[in-house]
Amino acid sequence: MKLKTTALTLALLALAACGPGGGGGGGGVTGCNLSGTIDTQVTLTPSACNPYHVTGDLYVEEPGKLVIEPGTTLEFAQDTGLYVSGHGALVAVGTAADKILFTGASKTRGYWNGVVFQSFANSLDNELKYAVIEYAGADEKWDGGAFGYYRAAVELEEEARTKMTYTLVRESEGFGVFMANDAFFGADSSPDGDFAHNTLTQNAAGPIAIYENKVGHLDASNDFSGNDTGHDYVYVGAGYTDIPTQTWQNLNVPYLIMDKASVGNGELLTIEAGTTLVFDQDAGLEAYGDAAAIKAIGTPSAYITFTGKQPIKGYWAGLHFDDSDSADNVLRYVIVEYGGGEDGFLGADAKGNIVVSSSGNASHQRITIEDSTVRYSLHWGISVAQETADTINNVTYDGNNDGDYQKRP
Repeated sequence: MKLKTTALTLALLALAACGPGGGGGGGGVTGCNLSGTIDTQVTLTPSACNPYHVTGDLYVEEPGKLVIEPGTTLEFAQDTGLYVSGHGALVAVGTAADKILFTGASKTRGYWNGVVFQSFANSLDNELKYAVIEYAGADEKWDGGAFGYYRAAVELEEEARTKMTYTLVRESEGFGVFMANDAFFGADSSPDGDFAHNTLTQNAAGPIAIYENKVGHLDASNDFSGNDTGHDYVYVGAGYTDIPTQTWQNLNVPYLIMDKASVGNGELLTIEAGTTLVFDQDAGLEAYGDAAAIKAIGTPSAYITFTGKQPIKGYWAGLHFDDSDSADNVLRYVIVEYGGGEDGFLGADAKGNIVVSSSGNASHQRITIEDSTVRYSLHWGISVAQETADTINNVTYDGNNDGDYQKRP
């Protein structure tokens, strides 16, 4: 149950909480024990207590701020967690030499709940830096979107935000990090280094669960490898919002696209050389509208790969360009394989690894495919609408059931 302190209790706890190097006191702090609600500024220092024992759920509520100094350890009792709400703030900034540790009283996966930035916990002061978060992920929640039931060690709910850099998240019973589709890393939706240099490893469900519109937050300085067998992916929830203009960087694990992801009209998705996109069953990627575009330009030594999670023809829907006249629709030095699924974007006459479609209103479609391999489609390798301006050069085809190239009548 959530505990709420009175003004008198706050005053008494402030006296009890102060120790050598201690902060200004506040609700939820009794000596070295933490629980209940913090709604003033409280500073935790290793010289006062190390570790601090979180004996019950700890809430940081507006106008409270919990500041945790370098070298501090918080040890959580079973099934407890740290929750930040509203304009309350968590500032946990360690150093490379003195990291801040959030851990369980027992070193067991899923022993405690984790660090949760609750809905609308959007203080610009929220920050995790040089922190270690381990043995969390006890609390199973319902996403209501792509992920269904999930667990995570660090969670950003609806319109929550935090900066997170140089932080290690390990031994979660679920994901290392979960991010809702309208949450933020840092001040805005731009990939500006506010989620960088993190290591998310040894987690049961994978390193991170994120929605398609937020993938541009992730940069290649993060390490997402070393999770449980079969879970070294960045899990991308799809089908709930359009992808805005952004770049998907070449990470050290593949992206796993869990449904049909769409680039909205007027937006450009750029995919870096060397990137691998793996598609779950019946998933796909499309650009729809006159000015929508997907630009995937690899190099001879760093192809971009679009593939199915299983090497089965038709496992995923394929790449779809719908009424797009953008010159940025370029696939160069790519491999597209195992697409053309029966649950494709279009009708039975337009299924393939790569499909360009027309609404039939004499609009103009455009695509360039060069120096690439298109193979193992359940239907066509490439299928384009009659009016498509397509530039197709030096494409290698193999094992496409209906044929390699089709310009539909």
